[in-house]
Amino acid sequence: MLDIEQCTRRRALATVGSCLGSVLAGCIGASSPSSDETVSGGTDTDWSTIGHNPANTRHAEWATVDSKPTVAWRFPIGSPIDQPVVAAGQVYISDSTALHVHDAATGSQQWTVATDTAQLYTAPTVRDGVVYLGVRNGPESVVALDAASGEQLWAFEAHQAGAVSGTPTLNNNGDTLYIGTDTERVYALDSATGEPRWQQSVFGSVTTSPAVDSPLVVVTTRSGEVYAFDESGTTLWRQRLQAGSETPPVISDRTVFVGGTDNTICSLDPVSGQYRWTTYVSSLYPSGFAVRNSSVYAVSGRHVVVLGGDEGKKGVTIDLGAFVRCAPILLDDTLYVGGRRLFALDPSGGIGVASIQFGGKHWSMNLGRHVGPGVAATTERLFTPVKRDDGAYKLVALEVDA
Repeated sequence: MLDIEQCTRRRALATVGSCLGSVLAGCIGASSPSSDETVSGGTDTDWSTIGHNPANTRHAEWATVDSKPTVAWRFPIGSPIDQPVVAAGQVYISDSTALHVHDAATGSQQWTVATDTAQLYTAPTVRDGVVYLGVRNGPESVVALDAASGEQLWAFEAHQAGAVSGTPTLNNNGDTLYIGTDTERVYALDSATGEPRWQQSVFGSVTTSPAVDSPLVVVTTRSGEVYAFDESGTTLWRQRLQAGSETPPVISDRTVFVGGTDNTICSLDPVSGQYRWTTYVSSLYPSGFAVRNSSVYAVSGRHVVVLGGDEGKKGVTIDLGAFVRCAPILLDDTLYVGGRRLFALDPSGGIGVASIQFGGKHWSMNLGRHVGPGVAATTERLFTPVKRDDGAYKLVALEVDA
């Protein structure tokens, strides 16, 4: 079960009493903004889901930052389970027992949804004033919360109380929510009510976020299957991988990209599902890779590698000096990734020999022992968890100078 702890907000809010349902238990004093302060969220200048957009590209066409940002604020948090997301001036960060919401400008905590028996394994998706959150080991599989107060709007229980370990994905217009469960089901839910529109059985548990580029919906399973559905739930194709997949699929440039537990990245035709290419990437970090058009930017051990072209050949390789466990994001022409430092990288290439180039670094920042597991961004700030030298974590906001 989940409980809300409502934190003091800086602006004046009208107080209302609210008794929540089975997931958000207990009667609390909740706060909601006036009508002209409603938290909407989910714009192109937000990072409102882990992949930035429904297609999971982890790429945004924002201005490159060539100079180091400055620290705007830090706030203590628990051990994060995923990267933060940002929508309508609020930052959302999950640990295994709670979802915490902070003011993006000041870092002050707005509200917290704390778990009882349930667990959280991923970040939420936020759009139009609603937070969609997957749950494990609870009576519900996904809940929708009011972004201003944390009050529960609806909850959905999947087949056999299936757990949702991947961030829920909204379609392009936001009216349908897609989830996969560890009980081998894929669901399309009405995002306003939580009512199921369709469900499909798949072979293997789904532990990652679906990728959506309407009308195409793509999911992968830990048993190594890739499924493509249309928005009515019809199966368009099914492809077998050489290994399981725990990496969110990506749709970009009329191509489906998937990562395997055998450290491969595959390119598939979106119409037929047929292979275009497969490339081995040593120690592939499974939480996600960035894609721009047909170029793939992935973490490989202590390196960032760029794959591209019709055959997915390795091009630029950037050595970060130590093993990295952080999914990259791409803002225009700059790649951001954590590790022992926060790096801003030039993936276009630097010095090299023949076809192998070694890209350059715009800058790096020492923020603590480890930066990650991921970075979120707006046009003005970067947000990332940082593990300090004493083992404690802080959520850090960095001010970007245009």
